[in-house]
Amino acid sequence: MERWRWMVAAAIVVGLAALVAVLIRQDPNPTTTTIRATASTTTSTSPSTTAATTTSTTTAEQRQAEVEMILQELWFGWFDAIYNKDADALWEVVATAPRHDAGVAAMEGLDFVAAPTLDEIRIREVVILLDRADCLVVENSVDMTAFLGIVGDSTVNVLWPDQRYGWRFATDWTNAADRWLDDCDNLVRETTP
Repeated sequence: MERWRWMVAAAIVVGLAALVAVLIRQDPNPTTTTIRATASTTTSTSPSTTAATTTSTTTAEQRQAEVEMILQELWFGWFDAIYNKDADALWEVVATAPRHDAGVAAMEGLDFVAAPTLDEIRIREVVILLDRADCLVVENSVDMTAFLGIVGDSTVNVLWPDQRYGWRFATDWTNAADRWLDDCDNLVRETTP
């Protein structure tokens, strides 16, 4: 029995060492991202799905601009739903019940000086911490001066993809040193409206 415990412990140590080796080899600032599209085709006899032959390459600067646009649209959706007190619309930009509950609570707590508009959402200090197909993690702050009269503190947003809505807010962290990676790898992804 004791030998079995030592073997399990050794296997865990070897697995962790392999994981660390993989993480060390990954480039945290890739210069390009390749995006492959899948096309769906239908013939008169049967439908089929084929991989498209076109691929596009995105530079780091282009990806940074895309992520800033994603955040701008998400933050606008967040504040617009809160301003209009529309709990259902929140689900288009949030992926978890706790984040939805926070938005519903904000409907009673935020005092808007004007209706939010997409152009008035200013995303600042964007740092992409993780960029994977299943999880995007970004440190940023939001300038809400035009409709709330404030600039938000820096926060780390964990975003999950959704086939219906695109990227949605999953969780938030105070700073980049927090344990946000667990939300990408281990947090159970709820089925939400």
